[in-house]
Amino acid sequence: MFSKHINRRNFLKQGFGFVTAGVVLPHLGLSGFAQTPSFAPSDRRILVVIEFAGGNDGLNTVIPYTDPAYLKARPTIGLTDKDGILSISDTYALHPELAELKTFYDAGNLAIIQSVGYPDSTLSHFRSRDIWHTADPVKISGEGWLGKAAEQLYGSNVGLKALSVGNGLPKTLQSSVAVVPAIVKFPRYDYQTDSKHAADGKNQEKTFTNIYGQTRTKGALDQSIASVGLDALEGADTLQAGIAQYQSNVEYPANNPLSEGLKMLAQIITTIPESQILYVTLGGFDNHSQQIAAADQKLSGDHAALLKYFSEGVDAFYKDLAGHGLAEQVVVMQWSEFGRRPNENGSLGTDHGTASSLFVIGNPVKGGIYGMHPNLTSLDRAGNVTFDIDFRSVYGTILDGWLNVSSSQVLGASFENIGFF
Repeated sequence: MFSKHINRRNFLKQGFGFVTAGVVLPHLGLSGFAQTPSFAPSDRRILVVIEFAGGNDGLNTVIPYTDPAYLKARPTIGLTDKDGILSISDTYALHPELAELKTFYDAGNLAIIQSVGYPDSTLSHFRSRDIWHTADPVKISGEGWLGKAAEQLYGSNVGLKALSVGNGLPKTLQSSVAVVPAIVKFPRYDYQTDSKHAADGKNQEKTFTNIYGQTRTKGALDQSIASVGLDALEGADTLQAGIAQYQSNVEYPANNPLSEGLKMLAQIITTIPESQILYVTLGGFDNHSQQIAAADQKLSGDHAALLKYFSEGVDAFYKDLAGHGLAEQVVVMQWSEFGRRPNENGSLGTDHGTASSLFVIGNPVKGGIYGMHPNLTSLDRAGNVTFDIDFRSVYGTILDGWLNVSSSQVLGASFENIGFF
């Protein structure tokens, strides 16, 4: 297994090559980690964030169907009664593929926050995502708003209290103090042995444990590396043992990438009692073309498919959590880096815009419509809508009203409480 040139110290360093970074880094402080499944204390408050990457078209998500300016700007892709829009008021309707989400609205558990944005909005995906992730429209920062919240809640001892599923850790969860894990797939979140010597896997893990478990000088570099390695191994074992206990009668929609991620989150939430801040991303919203399939096929394009993923996925997720007695403990927030321009383009799509709507979902939420719908007759010089609610007000309302974290410390200032709790 080892070349003759590998001594004990080199093994300690190279040993991390046998464990994925996603395992090594997040498991600092997992000792004493409980393994009780289906844990639902009344004071447990869970936040799930769903990012729509690419810039969601808010105007075809929450539709101002009585506004003449809407269909004037969108004579081809605009949705009307004939398309089966789901009316929620005399002036607004949801996209036809949000049928499950409408049930949340009808039950008073869906808050629609309108015209959300920030001053001097950028049309750059990269920069705008960075602004939303860091909650800082001015400076480039290396820390995310939920990473800072995790610092306040857990210090450096995050373990699996905060995490994301999917490829890579979103900047929202990055922190200079707290180490937050990103889980791509559960099987990969484990001790990774040398695939060239798979039959020797147990011996590799035993060797790793024996060497990392040796007594070293407290505070020395190799002692710290060994401690992290052992914690990582323990954490991986704990996660695997926890999710193995997951049971559910809920059938998640097939061929739905968001449902796959939400099911992973449900497995964690229902079996890992400490888990509290969780994140998943659904991409594909940059619909410059083929937002609808054709003028007479408005519900067959990319945007309709994505919203269907969202609506069906959230519905299954909440049913799953309700079955585990956790529906009162979970709030879901959805966001996207910007909306789309009101005027459609010539490719059955829309281009980058500014303010958009977002959703906050859950039994603890006071449902309704918050904020003003974009004024489509008063656009900026680029032809985009102006924002009404600063996105940091949404963050602040969640931090103060749900996570019980000081929003002013996380966001660096106080913002209006929107009142959906």
